[in-house]
Amino acid sequence: MTTSPAHSRHVVTPRRALSLVYLAVFGLMAGQQMLNPVLPPLARELGLSELALGSVWTVGGAAVIVGSLLWGRIVTRWGHRRVLVVSLLASTLGLLGLAAVAQAGLHGRIAPPVILTLMLLSRGLVFGLAWAATPVAAQSYVVHVTTGERDRVRGMSMVGAAMGLGLAAGPAFGGLLSPSGLLVPAYVAPLLVAAVAVAVARGLSGQPVRSLNRPVAKVSPRDPRVGPYLVTGFTMHFSLATMLMTVGFVVQDRFHLDARATGSTTGLVMLAAAATLILTQVLVAPRSGWSPTRLIRGGVLVMVVGLVVVTVAPSAPILAIGAAGLGVGMGLGAPGFMTAPTLNATSDEQCAVAGLLGASSAVAFMLAPLLGTALYQVAPVAPYGLGVAALMAVGAFTFLDPTMRAPSPAPERGRRSSTVSGQQ
Repeated sequence: MTTSPAHSRHVVTPRRALSLVYLAVFGLMAGQQMLNPVLPPLARELGLSELALGSVWTVGGAAVIVGSLLWGRIVTRWGHRRVLVVSLLASTLGLLGLAAVAQAGLHGRIAPPVILTLMLLSRGLVFGLAWAATPVAAQSYVVHVTTGERDRVRGMSMVGAAMGLGLAAGPAFGGLLSPSGLLVPAYVAPLLVAAVAVAVARGLSGQPVRSLNRPVAKVSPRDPRVGPYLVTGFTMHFSLATMLMTVGFVVQDRFHLDARATGSTTGLVMLAAAATLILTQVLVAPRSGWSPTRLIRGGVLVMVVGLVVVTVAPSAPILAIGAAGLGVGMGLGAPGFMTAPTLNATSDEQCAVAGLLGASSAVAFMLAPLLGTALYQVAPVAPYGLGVAALMAVGAFTFLDPTMRAPSPAPERGRRSSTVSGQQ
């Protein structure tokens, strides 16, 4: 039977579908990160303390935790396309709400307590719940179109690279736009996410990215096939998030800059971390041939060095070098802790595993702002000391945990996908 030209235009090839999935991840991350260089000085302009801003990030992280676990089940009923579009559109609404609240606050129309409450609802609850869906759908789709360790590492590396590219582009755009006013990035960010939502909806129109049509098996975070990688992923995300969420304060206080200069300098520091994260995930991790555990161990070591440099950096360029080291370390480690549990899990456990991975990183991004900003008020170096100690502990853990030290099990046929423990 011959396929008509009209029908062929609506066929979504696996490569095109993957590209659109990566675009969704990039757009959402870029929109989120576009605000990070301006949120610390914006919060101070609105009369909010460091701890108040940290609470907004913390509520957002809590929403992502809950959302990740829920979306892991919803994706099996809705399909990846619908989940991605809903996630992007709802995220747009959350960001628009934040921009409107900030504008009203700067014009003195609402008091700081009301500003904080509305920010907790818009940037925290709405955006957090919506944001959680995209990484879960993206990781789940990659799992279902890849087989074997190397192929899976490559696919997860591209998801991480898309997030890293958003992590780089977002702060760069935010920093470039901030001299025009702190509200400019706040309005450009939701427009970017909305444009990506339209592109994904139109590009995948007529065919879902993936339809699973089967129940999701439950997976406990204490499952030895999954738990060790959740621990390592959490710790690495926590250390990176601590730097990202407090570096704006470091730049302003340590180098004595005004609000607008703080925004642009912070954007450049974040760009250094994101650029090295992207390059490492695209060029180094997939080609290294390293096992997941070896990727994690190498990443932890580099992150320790980078965070020490950030702690003592006497100038913005050296601070950027330390941030770049954190990016390299995360670029090595993320494909490891994202890949290993999916290789260990059965096919009907994959969406649950994706949800747990999303929740693990969300817990890190929930606790990092709260602990980081609270510790920063005690001593500016305290958050980074905690990060270094946590990384050193998890580095030792990767050598002691029996799952990470075990040799690769033979792949199982049938219901179970190719499995492998993260051996060295």
